[in-house]
Amino acid sequence: MNNEREKILHHQCEVLCREIKTICQQYGHRLADVPAVLHQLRKTENRAMEYVNGTFIVLVVGPVKSGKSTLVNLIAGAYVSPTHFLECTVKPSIISQKKEGENCKITVFTSKQEGSKVEKVDAIIDCIRGIEHEDALTGIDKEEYALTKDNILSKVKLGLRESLSSETLLTSITTPGGKLLQDNVFIIDMPGFDGEFANIEDPFYDTITQRADLIIFVQSSNSAISKVSAQFLKKLSLNNQDVPVCLVHNIFDSAHWRSEAERNATVKEQRDFAREEIRKMKFTIHDDQCFSINLGMVEDAGSHPDNAALQNEAARFTDMEELLYDRVIHHRDTMRLEVCLGRTHQQMRILENSIRAQLDERQALEARYNAARREFDKVREDTKLTHQKGAVSVNMEMLKQVVANECDSKVGQIHSEKLCLSDSETNADARWLVTQCEQRVNTFLKNCLAIDQKERELHLLLKERIGEIQDAARACHANVEPISAESYPHISIPPVDLSSGIDFELIIPHKPRYGAFGYYFRGHKSTDIISYMNTIRKRLTGNSEDHNPGYLESTAIPPILEQVEGQLKDMAENFAQTSSDYLTHCERHVLETIIPDKTAFDETTQDLQEILDALVGLRPIEN
Repeated sequence: MNNEREKILHHQCEVLCREIKTICQQYGHRLADVPAVLHQLRKTENRAMEYVNGTFIVLVVGPVKSGKSTLVNLIAGAYVSPTHFLECTVKPSIISQKKEGENCKITVFTSKQEGSKVEKVDAIIDCIRGIEHEDALTGIDKEEYALTKDNILSKVKLGLRESLSSETLLTSITTPGGKLLQDNVFIIDMPGFDGEFANIEDPFYDTITQRADLIIFVQSSNSAISKVSAQFLKKLSLNNQDVPVCLVHNIFDSAHWRSEAERNATVKEQRDFAREEIRKMKFTIHDDQCFSINLGMVEDAGSHPDNAALQNEAARFTDMEELLYDRVIHHRDTMRLEVCLGRTHQQMRILENSIRAQLDERQALEARYNAARREFDKVREDTKLTHQKGAVSVNMEMLKQVVANECDSKVGQIHSEKLCLSDSETNADARWLVTQCEQRVNTFLKNCLAIDQKERELHLLLKERIGEIQDAARACHANVEPISAESYPHISIPPVDLSSGIDFELIIPHKPRYGAFGYYFRGHKSTDIISYMNTIRKRLTGNSEDHNPGYLESTAIPPILEQVEGQLKDMAENFAQTSSDYLTHCERHVLETIIPDKTAFDETTQDLQEILDALVGLRPIEN
């Protein structure tokens, strides 16, 4: 460390980097659901780590035909950037001083794989600077060539239209280097941002501008600062506002008829105007770091050693290099740490904004989620189907009257006849009567219980319930798959069995019948049979006098009613379960449409809030 300021900056960078790395280690693996935040967190970590690397990046930018390539060639001490009256530099090149014992070379990085060009360029720059190992260049190929003019023209100077579809990402060129390329300094030669095919909105520009430790802005008398230049500077301020800026005004002297004083005044006016425009963007640019020089004359000086004017301009360029080295590059460690610290805080602010945007989105999603839950809570309690008891009843007096009527009808018929029946005939008549009573009772029960109507009522309640659930889903602006409620098991009424309640052998005594001369003797007379029928009636309907219920009321009907009640209850419970399952399905579908995994969502939201709190705690103290 050369001075106390550098030590302080180094310590600040070290502490900040350690804290950010801790955040990355603690939360990085848990942010897969928020890739934008994860990407920015990784980018912030990379920017924070740059303090440990001694490399220093100088970004050379400016409009097309401003003389950028000429300046880069002069700094590199070699022909590394094509110059022509047409647009030449359409891909960025990184120029650095060759290592001792190595030859100058051109390394071309290409990629045929789909994916983010920005991330690949980031990885290449980190690899060139020594921050990353070459193993990190996955999906990226590189080829090396000797540094010759022909190779520069064939590998670097791509045609404009060819460059649009080119697989080339960028080139790295090592040269002998001049004064400014000493001490691990890298020059990035950028395409003109106002060229025919330039697009400064391309994120490719973002990743380059975020890496610069010094900006050399080149303009010329014929290509001064413009609206597009201002747009680029604004982009630079969003990505790397703490980077210092130098201005090189390239003099194109064609107005020979004007006096030298007039020409100098025009140059000064153009240079000062550009300087003030740069200052408006809040960049640091000192007056003694704004230069006016004829780069073309400096370039020609090497071929014309006897031309005093050219040699004088070359000397001025050497003075400019010396001044930049003494004022900037010589103190580059302090500058680099200052820029690294400022750039890291800037990336932290971007990260904070990204997290806040995510938290806002998540708050809106959670509000939708909770609103959806409230909609389903409104219809969660089933006050219709679940309260169906399945109770049925029958008018027993009317039912007994049906039996009585049938018995009376049979008795009336017997009154009109003089009968003498055998045991079997009498037994058959008695059984027929009971069978007729069963048929009448079954018909009465079917009409009285109105099971079809009860089924329809339950079915309508189910449809209404399904409709309420679908309305809740529609209130959440969600479509749910309807279910069919048309198919369901129907209720059956068991047949009435009255025969089991009659002991025919006990009611009808044995009376053998015999006959002679066409007459029957003994057997069962009409009065006997009427007596049997009345006995059957009493057995079935009971005796009202002593309140003794008959077989119909005590034994035959109750289990039938109980069975029907059970079926109705089962149907209501089945319908209630169907609607409950449908509500659960619809609610889950709607909620998962909003937030697929609420537990993971809540965990990630908490992680984001904790990261944000940690970042706020790392903010620099405002003066």
